[in-house]
Amino acid sequence: MSTRVEGRKAARTAQRRAAPMDPDDRRDALIEVFVRLAHREGRKPTTSEIAQEAGVAEGTIFRAFPTKEVLEKEAVQAAFCPAPVRRRISAIDPEGSLRDRLVDFTRIMQLRFTEVFGLMGALGLTEPPNRGPHESCYEAGRHLRGHADEEEHGAAHQPLLDAVHALLIHDEDHLVVPGTDVIHRIRLLTFSGSHPGIADGRVLTPEEIVDTVLFGVVCRRPPTESGLSIAELHAQLGGDPRHLGGEWEARP
Repeated sequence: MSTRVEGRKAARTAQRRAAPMDPDDRRDALIEVFVRLAHREGRKPTTSEIAQEAGVAEGTIFRAFPTKEVLEKEAVQAAFCPAPVRRRISAIDPEGSLRDRLVDFTRIMQLRFTEVFGLMGALGLTEPPNRGPHESCYEAGRHLRGHADEEEHGAAHQPLLDAVHALLIHDEDHLVVPGTDVIHRIRLLTFSGSHPGIADGRVLTPEEIVDTVLFGVVCRRPPTESGLSIAELHAQLGGDPRHLGGEWEARP
């Protein structure tokens, strides 16, 4: 028997002998194991596999959840909860350059989309679940079980939208479209550019996505010593600088 296998067995034995886990912590741990196995195996894990991965007896699962279906539903709600995404977006360095902030945002969204694609494929889902507002989850910065089935409403994900808007709030006067449009285009390109099927296996990097949105894909003449102004860049790409307003036309 390999050292690695022996180590895993020893770890599971130690877990079984450890002090009993709080019931809520046990449920959270089993949910985490379910999601991890679904991603790794590309299918729904069995209760036997979940128990082995978690280092518990199979009966422990059914003491925590009445059925495997309830565990699966809880795991899906946890995986699709937007609170952890909002927490990561809020942690982006506000002092970074606009491009750096958007690359960090795109990296977070690309990971999110990749996780969602993988989980939906593994569980045979055709659409994400009804997530609900998750207001308590936003406040906690993580998923809280039992708070995902609240009634949907117009401002359900305003905390997430606010965190995204904060990325551009100080740069909107440097843009030729509203900041919400920039984020919308990045999200669309991230979604399509991160899905292996849609991207024909040529997944885009966060840098490629952001540079495509910010700078396009056409050649530009080298910048002067002082650099191109927004109006010059817009004109070079085929736009009419007059549409930008007098402020940008007057800049060097």
